[in-house]
Amino acid sequence: MYNDNYETCFRTYVTFRIYCDNMLPDELTEYLGIQPTKTQTKGQKTNLKSSELIKQNGWFLTTKDVLKSKDSRRHIDYLADKLLPIKNKLNSLILEGTKVDISCFWQSESGQGGPTFSQQQLSKLAELGIEIWLDIY
Repeated sequence: MYNDNYETCFRTYVTFRIYCDNMLPDELTEYLGIQPTKTQTKGQKTNLKSSELIKQNGWFLTTKDVLKSKDSRRHIDYLADKLLPIKNKLNSLILEGTKVDISCFWQSESGQGGPTFSQQQLSKLAELGIEIWLDIY
């Protein structure tokens, strides 16, 4: 069960990330059959004010500005439900050496607390075989 008003959380979101040099972001989109939230292409400038160039192609699917819930479990389930139908394609990318992970951003309301993960989310992540890392403030 979700707690969308998770009292100790100011905001949270999760991002599925693919870093790949052997496929362009548009090719990844076609291969996966899912529209990303954001992409980056190797060789592009990191921003308009910088001369620094992006070092790897990136493909991202995030719940930021998509889900309003303060419960990380809802965000993880949202992504996992999109990714589980294509887990064989993801496993192929991983076996080819493509970097694939999930970042969970969690910002505390008061400097206390942290996200909760239930057996349901952990089982889905285990089935996907994708590492998750926490970015907690």
